Amino acid sequence: MKNICYLLVACLAVTCLFSCEKELHKYEGKPTVYFNETARPLAYSSEVLKDSTVISFSLTKGTTVDSLVHMVIATIGNSVDKDRPYKIAINSSSTAIEGKHYQMITKDLSIKKNQLRDTIWLRFMRTPDMKDQNFTLSFDLLENENFSVDMQYKITNQTTGQRLNFINYRWFINDIIKKPSRWLDFYLGTFSRTKLNLMVEVLNVDPQYMDTNISIAETLAYGKFMQRYLNEQKAAGNLILDEDGQPMNMGSSAQ
Repeated sequence: MKNICYLLVACLAVTCLFSCEKELHKYEGKPTVYFNETARPLAYSSEVLKDSTVISFSLTKGTTVDSLVHMVIATIGNSVDKDRPYKIAINSSSTAIEGKHYQMITKDLSIKKNQLRDTIWLRFMRTPDMKDQNFTLSFDLLENENFSVDMQYKITNQTTGQRLNFINYRWFINDIIKKPSRWLDFYLGTFSRTKLNLMVEVLNVDPQYMDTNISIAETLAYGKFMQRYLNEQKAAGNLILDEDGQPMNMGSSAQ
């Protein structure tokens, strides 16, 4: 019995020794920097990853003029007791203009002392030309004296060669009108920006809610309420026209 106990103690000692040695193992080689967003699953899926983000002002309520966003730069390696600048550049494919379409809020681009991540804050400005054009802002991480960019991409589809890029991150910005996904023509009629804006004003409804959460019963109620409103305005001598210059009407089921 004593021999068995001695054997167990010896095994535990060896296991502890190897465990300690593993914990003491240090990262070797030049630290690597990459876009953390690419390696982070989306909130609604544990499998979906992305290397770009779409910013659309089209379904924002009211007269929103800008959007404050951020992206996280992460490192592989050990933290150190000093700030380490990293290098980032605007890709030549970018069409967004600094000072007009976007502003870099963060100026100090460095992994701070004893940290492994840094956050870059950006502001996108809503401009009239976004109603007709999609603008792109593309960032590249570059190697410098502090960091390599060895973690470049991950193949996500062996057949097509589709891949995720860890050292390039893109923002797509527009104000191109989008028909809410839950818009039903037989309740709300033909979609237009003019009609959507009027519904937002009269009903005080959030366009994002109409895109993701509105129920069929609510859609019918909105249609009927808006048709009654249009009829009342017409009777009062205020004929409301749609974008095509014709009198605005809701769907056939809302008449």
